[in-house]
Amino acid sequence: MNSNSLVDSNPLLLSPIKDLAKLLEICINRLNDAIVITEADAINVPGPRIIWANKVFFERNGYSPDEIIGQSPRILQGPETDRAVLHRVRTALESWQSVRAEVLNYRKDGSSYWNEFEIVPIANEKGVYTHFVSVQRDVTERKLLEMKFKELSSIDYLTEVFNRRSFMDKMEHEFALLQRGYYAQLAVLMLDIDFFKHVNDTFGHAAGDMVLKHLASLLRNNLRRIDTVGRLGGEEFAIILPNTNIGAAKVFADRLMVNIMDSVAEYNGKFLPVTVSIGISVIEDISVTTEAALIQADKELYRAKQEGRNRTCP
Repeated sequence: MNSNSLVDSNPLLLSPIKDLAKLLEICINRLNDAIVITEADAINVPGPRIIWANKVFFERNGYSPDEIIGQSPRILQGPETDRAVLHRVRTALESWQSVRAEVLNYRKDGSSYWNEFEIVPIANEKGVYTHFVSVQRDVTERKLLEMKFKELSSIDYLTEVFNRRSFMDKMEHEFALLQRGYYAQLAVLMLDIDFFKHVNDTFGHAAGDMVLKHLASLLRNNLRRIDTVGRLGGEEFAIILPNTNIGAAKVFADRLMVNIMDSVAEYNGKFLPVTVSIGISVIEDISVTTEAALIQADKELYRAKQEGRNRTCP
């Protein structure tokens, strides 16, 4: 076999090279990563135009070259693409800096995947930036594992609601939305199981655990999708009700208390009645801290206990 026939049968051999550009294209199309080249101008809407992408990019996103060339990479953004991450990327590119990030991308068929990418600005021989090159990798599997681990670490193992740390993080997030004007009010409820120590002392800690799980299930089933419940410790739970004023929070708490009273926890053939005391705090003034709101709700909870338990305050 002569050298020419060997080259013809394997286009990746380096000698002789008749078409370096074609060789590079073959190599790039055999990568597992998507490669995208855009113009470096028009960072504002509609965004830099794509002038070239490798085969992996088209296969991953379900578009043909005719549908992509001339478009902005923003065509892959969707409703759950993190705008804060996009802002960070844009800020870096405006300063001609390389940037690495992860975002949720959307394929042509509407399905989504997690995309890890790095964008590098490319300058010509005069030092003028003319293009951006982006290397992109599908990291959905890793991201889902990370999210699952985070979910497991944020959930109270017994009741399967948020643990204290995660609940506080969620409360800070909801409070930030209040400060930005997304909500008019934010209600916080503190709940405590009445005479819980008596349950543990009389029936044992296994019975107490069953009561905790029973209550947590009731709480989850009575919440809206936007509400949050967490176990702060022991028999104490807390609930966040976005966009809820004091009147609506009081109605919700009273209804919740009745639903809990109407339910009965069963343990080893014994029926254990469950009642709760509830304290309510509503944040309207954005200068109030989340800590102050919890303290106020805790004070109202203490008052509910002092006034006889199985009631809400205010």
